[in-house]
Amino acid sequence: MNSINSFQEHVDMKFQLYNGLFLNLPFEDVRTSGLLLPVFTQYAKQELEKGAAPKEIVLQFFRERLGIEDEQVIVDDLFRFMRLVERQVVLFDALEDAAFSQIHDIQGPGCVKDVLNRIEREERIEDYEAFINDYRVRIVLTAHPTQFYTDEVLTILTDLAKSLESNDIRSINELLLQMGQTRFKNREKPTPLEEAEGLMWILEHVMYQVVPDIHQRLVTRVCRDTEAAIRLPGRIELGFWPGGDRDGNPYVTSDLTKEVGELLRSSIIQLYLHDVRSLRRRLTFPGVIELMDSIEERLEHTLYPFSRVPKKASDGTFCVELEDRGYRSSQELVEDLLTIRKLVNQEHRGLFVDRVERLICTVQSFGFHFATLDIRQDSRVHGDFMETAMKIIGKNGITGHEDYLSLGETERFTLLENTIQDMRSLPREQRLSLGREITSELADHDNQILKDILGSVEALEEIQSRNGEIGCHRYIISNTQSAANVLEVMVIALLGGLDTQNLPLDIVPLFETIDDLHAAQSVMEQLYTAPVYTSHLINRRENQTIMLGFSDGTKDGGYVAANWEIYQAKERLTLVSKNKGYRVQFFDGRGGPPARGGGNTHKFYRSLGPEIDSRAIQLTIQGQTISSLYGTPESATYNLEQIVSAGIENNLFPGDYSTMSTSERGDLQELSIAAREAYLELRNHPSFVPYLEQMTPLQYYGKTNIGSRPAKRKSNRSLRLEDLRAIPFVGAWSQMKQNVPGFYGFGRALNVLSTPERTQAFQRLYQGNLFFRTLVENSMQSLSKSYFALTRYHREDPQFGEFWNLLNDEAERTMKKLLAISGQTSLLETDPSIRQSIALRENLILPSQVIQQYALTRLRELEKNQGMAGHSNHPVKETTIPNQETFEKLVIKSMAASINASRNAV
Repeated sequence: MNSINSFQEHVDMKFQLYNGLFLNLPFEDVRTSGLLLPVFTQYAKQELEKGAAPKEIVLQFFRERLGIEDEQVIVDDLFRFMRLVERQVVLFDALEDAAFSQIHDIQGPGCVKDVLNRIEREERIEDYEAFINDYRVRIVLTAHPTQFYTDEVLTILTDLAKSLESNDIRSINELLLQMGQTRFKNREKPTPLEEAEGLMWILEHVMYQVVPDIHQRLVTRVCRDTEAAIRLPGRIELGFWPGGDRDGNPYVTSDLTKEVGELLRSSIIQLYLHDVRSLRRRLTFPGVIELMDSIEERLEHTLYPFSRVPKKASDGTFCVELEDRGYRSSQELVEDLLTIRKLVNQEHRGLFVDRVERLICTVQSFGFHFATLDIRQDSRVHGDFMETAMKIIGKNGITGHEDYLSLGETERFTLLENTIQDMRSLPREQRLSLGREITSELADHDNQILKDILGSVEALEEIQSRNGEIGCHRYIISNTQSAANVLEVMVIALLGGLDTQNLPLDIVPLFETIDDLHAAQSVMEQLYTAPVYTSHLINRRENQTIMLGFSDGTKDGGYVAANWEIYQAKERLTLVSKNKGYRVQFFDGRGGPPARGGGNTHKFYRSLGPEIDSRAIQLTIQGQTISSLYGTPESATYNLEQIVSAGIENNLFPGDYSTMSTSERGDLQELSIAAREAYLELRNHPSFVPYLEQMTPLQYYGKTNIGSRPAKRKSNRSLRLEDLRAIPFVGAWSQMKQNVPGFYGFGRALNVLSTPERTQAFQRLYQGNLFFRTLVENSMQSLSKSYFALTRYHREDPQFGEFWNLLNDEAERTMKKLLAISGQTSLLETDPSIRQSIALRENLILPSQVIQQYALTRLRELEKNQGMAGHSNHPVKETTIPNQETFEKLVIKSMAASINASRNAV
């Protein structure tokens, strides 16, 4: 059965069946809304196509169909509609999760089994063994606010998917009843700790099962030396940002970082204890069971490090001493398990040795850290810290400066080099004393973020001592614009007391804007030739991790330019690193939608050419993308394997896809330039920011209670695009069903280059080059989730009508051009199951989108009336229109359904 037939049978038809069951639950509101909602949806769709405005659609529907004039009654019914839509989306999500293995070819191209079969078939085992020793994939879970489901709803979704998979009608009915009475919105914003605790569910219930399984197959399936293979550390690593990501989040402190580090450590050791106790029930053999008891006891002492042990003194009296009898490192645990494996193989006929090997692979995958906690902060914060630090440092006989921020980049870099050289000769306690003096000086500034800078170093050191160095070894610098930004972190690390000769820290510059991507090569060249930094890199095994941000790149330069510039930046950075004798590892800051680097991830990584180092693949996963791609063992296995296999195929079978010729690269360069010019013309339009602020639900992102981090970096001033975070920026366009960041400029650029010869060249490029094909198809996803009829009434707006026309015209132009380039007659024609899934989801949330536009219109009217009342001698006529707070709640309620249904909307 092909994927579209499977989708129709296991998702579409079942949704109609179980939705009918849900609508017949014993809730009066559900029954009434269930009868009205489909009628409202059809009515709204017809009227939108006629050009009607959502406000008129809503009021006319209730007046003409139900005879209701009182707008407060209407609003009450609209809330009921949206409560039903929210729950229908959960049902649809659960059905797709339950049918995952039927819809996707889990044993097909891109799976580990398929690629290992190919390695054996083409006799590349020796090459694979050499490659797998050096290969890593790191999936980094972030707490970026794109998940509207509460923990309670996620639990229902998970359980419902299991019941749907087994067709357990009784359980399904009970879960639908539970869902009908469960709150769908957080009462308050989650704290960073609560965000971390929420993501622990994915680690404990999904990743703990899936990651070791894939790792074991990767290292044992084709490798000839099983003993050496099983000793390999995990090929799939997990990263973790909640509790470590400080960028723009004032609620993340050093104390919180320590707490999250301990949460990760205690969680993984408890899971090991459970598995050891389970394994002990089988390994009851003489000589083995005693070792199992010892392992269990040592793990218990590792979880609770110190025990009180009575000791007899020389005079015969007893005293109590604290004794640490736990494992000092996860490698000690691995060695004990290897001893058991050897005994079982040699003396007990290998009985249950597969379970021992599985536990070894699990410990190799997660150590005592479970996931690596990254520290991240903005370079501008470091600059403010250094302004004070350099004054204090200079007063203590070390190279410093009275006015650090006034220096040029070259002067700063030289100053920092000299400061690092001086500080390397200082003993730890003297550097810590300097740090305390700086922190004390900053206390007068009443800036908690700056005061906590050195605290993050202390937290990192404490986590390393308990979880192992891998537990917290990276410091990511957002908004990296110069080589000095990297050396600033080295100074901070030394002031925090870290080892001067062997700094246990990987410093990761994050290049985000187009200009920063252009400057990245020169920044790294400067670092690669600076003795203070090269000596550090030698101690870090000559590896340099560089992070590249898709989200801010798109916000800055548009979809096409961001993708092409990142591709070229990777090529340049690979070359300069190789020429200087270093290995670069790229870490991609990717979001859910194509506008933030999402879309088809496997195709993207498979499309990297031979000029880009792909021996390590690292990327962020966030919000509802975590639950949609990694929320079940089946989907997590499939999506992880797709990424893992992409790197293997790139390196072992580079000839699968054609590389770009010089002329093709020239075409893409011209396309990128033209697309960026078109996007910048839009971004610089005087209505761009006002439209976002006044016509979209952007301002309500901060009121949704889905994340601890503010929507913009500096909340004490009026909206500026550079302060606006990429998530609300992309999300605002998504809520409007316009998805501008995922396509704008693409159509204009193709139109500029629309000679017959160029058109044919792009058609050939689409057919023969996976990078360009992925660029096109991911943009098609953005367009397939766009619906300009929803906001067509904006074209009549005196302030924004012309601006709306620009957006609509480019959407139509881009769709037409992409279809011509791809040879398709409709968007996503080559992936019908995704196309149908999107269509059904968009139909589900159409009512909430119409309601959102109605509420936004009413809010603008209320604001206008209030302004008129303030300049009039006549009182405003009283109406039955609900108040502002009610309409704001309506907007916020509508946002949740839209994002959850789109899954990769932000």
